[in-house]
Amino acid sequence: MISEYPKTVLLATDLSSRCDRALDRSLQLAQRWDARLVLVTVVEPETLAHELAVEGPSWRRPPGRTTAVEAQLRRDLQGCGHPIEVRVADGEPVAAILDVAKSEHADLIVTGIARDETFGRYLLGSTVDRLAPQVEVPILIAKTRPRIYEEVLVGTDFSAYAANALSTAARYFSFARLTLLHGWQVPFAGFLDKGEFREDWRAETLRASEAFVGQAALSDEQRGGIKMLVEHGPPEMLIHAYMQDQGVDLVVVAAHSGKGVLDRRLGGTAKRILETAPGDVLLVPQRASRA
Repeated sequence: MISEYPKTVLLATDLSSRCDRALDRSLQLAQRWDARLVLVTVVEPETLAHELAVEGPSWRRPPGRTTAVEAQLRRDLQGCGHPIEVRVADGEPVAAILDVAKSEHADLIVTGIARDETFGRYLLGSTVDRLAPQVEVPILIAKTRPRIYEEVLVGTDFSAYAANALSTAARYFSFARLTLLHGWQVPFAGFLDKGEFREDWRAETLRASEAFVGQAALSDEQRGGIKMLVEHGPPEMLIHAYMQDQGVDLVVVAAHSGKGVLDRRLGGTAKRILETAPGDVLLVPQRASRA
């Protein structure tokens, strides 16, 4: 069995309730993996300047924002059952998270999402969208309560990036069942009604799935245990339906970036899956280390 659990998990939080599930999930995984857990929160310069300028009672004017944030975090983390190291950074959130992830040698970043927002006023498509293509480690966006991952869904397009996502899922979640899902579409839907075209195309795609799994960095036991699904339709719709119908809490996908060299935004399919998946999403950046 090939397994290589993360040694350091970085939880990125804005101290709001939107990140509570991310905290619970990171605690659960750090305990299971016996991993080091580091928490980082970012204080933006304009927020710091505003709070320092606010007049009020003496007890509402702490010596410094960083000190106050650290105190709040330590109060919130009392009795969590696992050691947590606290880091308070200042600056632009994406750059600050990248710096802490690099300095702490993080193997995984965990964060939360609510109402299509991440890190306060940053919209989905901004923070995670810009963070995923720039980091070299996977990012777990926690949406659900931290139930144990009994089954992990892996979306694939048979690319090298998707192979990396599959091997990452196998290494991180060797305790769960793996299901591989490929959503196929044809350029002209009219072909689907011609003779046995639909079944022939599906059979060919299933063979491609088997070849893809055969070349992935997996043990024979893991390959034999993978459930393969080949269905017609947009990947994000199929993933949403399967997770909802089967009660699956995690989908793993490769986080493709844009086409241009200077395009640092999350690719279309991965972004749509992140927006629509009813459970947690693990984005595996294309620059993530391969097993």
